[in-house]
Amino acid sequence: MSLLTILIIFNIFIMACVFGIAVCSSLIVHPSLLAVPRQSAVDMFRPFFHKSAHYQLILSLVVLGGSLLISIVSQNWWWFGGAVFLQTSGPYTLKILMPTNNRIMAEGADVNSEAMTHDLIAWGRLHAPRTIISAITLLWFLICGFSLALV
Repeated sequence: MSLLTILIIFNIFIMACVFGIAVCSSLIVHPSLLAVPRQSAVDMFRPFFHKSAHYQLILSLVVLGGSLLISIVSQNWWWFGGAVFLQTSGPYTLKILMPTNNRIMAEGADVNSEAMTHDLIAWGRLHAPRTIISAITLLWFLICGFSLALV
């Protein structure tokens, strides 16, 4: 097995982890937040957010670096393009999702207010684009990987 093949498999695996965290957040964590009392949801959200945000950042940077390396070695810049596309979730999160995250995690926030209920419900809709970006990037990498395997 060539070094390039190992890099591609590793990069796809890490991208699958990024997608897995995103889809788990959308399909498991968000419904769980809505199924428990508001105080429990807010108490659960804080550690979930801090853990997942760090992992997502680290993994997306590993994907970016791995994709750059694969692109340099293979001269196929679609890999790097896919990783750059994945990075668009960062500005989206900072601009669109973080205000909601911050309100949910705010010290002294009224957990029983209509605003908190709205934010917890809206979080799932606001997180969906991150999941979609991750899914598209993973599919992109799988197509790139299979196209290289066929050449």
